[in-house]
Formats: sequence, structure tokens, C-alpha cells
Amino acid sequence: MDEDSLTRPSNKEIRETTEETRKALEKLGESKIAAAHPRGAALKQPDSSGPLYIRYTPGQQNDRHNSGAKSRIIRLHEMPVDPLEPPKFRHKKVPNGPPSPPVPVMHSPPRKVTVQDQMNWKIPPCISNWKNIKGYTIPLDKRIAADGRNLQEKTVNDKFYRLSDALFVSERKARQEVEQRAVARRRLS
Repeated sequence: MDEDSLTRPSNKEIRETTEETRKALEKLGESKIAAAHPRGAALKQPDSSGPLYIRYTPGQQNDRHNSGAKSRIIRLHEMPVDPLEPPKFRHKKVPNGPPSPPVPVMHSPPRKVTVQDQMNWKIPPCISNWKNIKGYTIPLDKRIAADGRNLQEKTVNDKFYRLSDALFVSERKARQEVEQRAVARRRLS
């Protein structure tokens, strides 16, 4: 490195560089502010040139077209933008790309299915005593099997045995008493 590159810049060079930097930063700031405003309506300067006038001469020249005029003057000007107007275009989401391939599932080597395996995998159709939406005719044995009554073990209460024994004994005594009365009536008569 030489001494010329290491010397301090003069005041004039500092001012010029500062001015250039300030202008560049202002330009960046203005573009950011303009982008933040909706449709740039607030920062747009009104067009100093005003409306644009265009002379239009139609291709068909007769009295029935263009109200009989040879040419028309068209005034073209920019329509003001309503800042509260809803957006005219909807943003559509881009569909997602294909997902990553699924993790491979490791299976044991395939083997032939036996009849027993098929019977084990067979699931009987659901039979209900309350609903039969499709109106199938279901045999009674299937309905009873679906009820689940056969799966429960039948148990009889101990008191039922005592009651039935007491009724049997009392009935036997009543029969004997009736027989004795009948025998006594025969003797008396």
C-alpha cells in the first residue's frame, strides 16, 4: 500500500460522498414507502399533463354510423382508484408438490393361505334384532345366535330350588288330605 491510498479524504470529497449516499438511501426509502401504500394511491402525483385527447375516424363513413359525424374526439383520463374497494383477483394457493416416498413396510415372505386360515379370518355379518335396513330374511337360529344368549352360562338361584321343593311337598300333602277326605266320605256314606 502506498501513502496516497492511506491519506484522509478532503472535506469536499466527504460532502460529495455523503450527498450521494443520502440520495441513494432516500430513493430506497421512497420505493419502500410507495410499496407499503395500497395501490400507490396516496403517493401518486396527479398527472400534470391532464387528460389525453384522441381523434377517432370510423372505418364506415355514412349517416347511419357514428351519428353522421365524420370523426370523434375521445378524452382519455385515468380513473381514480377507490382505496376501500375489495381486491378484484383472488390469490389461489399453489398445490403442494408430491410428498416424500412412504417408508417401505417389511413383510415376511408370502405363503399360501389354507382353508383353515380363511375360515379364521371370516367375519360373520352383523345381525340385529332391532334394525334390518336392507330387509333381509334372517333365520331364527341366526338371530338367536346373534343375541348372545348361548354365550352366557345358565345359573339357577338356590332359593328357586327351595321354593320348588316346598311347592312340591305342599302339593303332595294337599293331595293326601284330599284322598283322606274322600275315603272318610265313602266310609260315612
